[in-house]
Amino acid sequence: MCETLTSHHYCAVCSKGNPYSLGVEYQTQDKSSVVASFIVNEHHQGYSGLLHGGIATCLVDGAMTHCLLANGVKALTAQLEMRFHAPIKVSEELRVTASIVKETRGIFHLVACLEVGDETRVSAKAKFVRPKP
Repeated sequence: MCETLTSHHYCAVCSKGNPYSLGVEYQTQDKSSVVASFIVNEHHQGYSGLLHGGIATCLVDGAMTHCLLANGVKALTAQLEMRFHAPIKVSEELRVTASIVKETRGIFHLVACLEVGDETRVSAKAKFVRPKP
């Protein structure tokens, strides 16, 4: 059963309290992964008719952050590597997924992707670290 995560009071990606937020609702799948769905609209364009790469990046970064939050870890993105495999068009419905791969010496390694149907359009891997007090 999925649990809806609530956090980031004014987050640009997932906040319900921010009128400019993308409004993504990440759901936990298991202890180390989350999923969400997102429909691209005309306000999300870069090139005409295509999802802006920065918004794609926000979607996967937010998903990876929620994986950590689901495990009680508050951490910041330290390194993020994106791969854009194929364009995502306005009106397409995305499946956003992310999962924790491992933790080594306080560095959390995660992966995420954006899929349309069964095709991966964007993939990412990242390292997160806890902020210094």
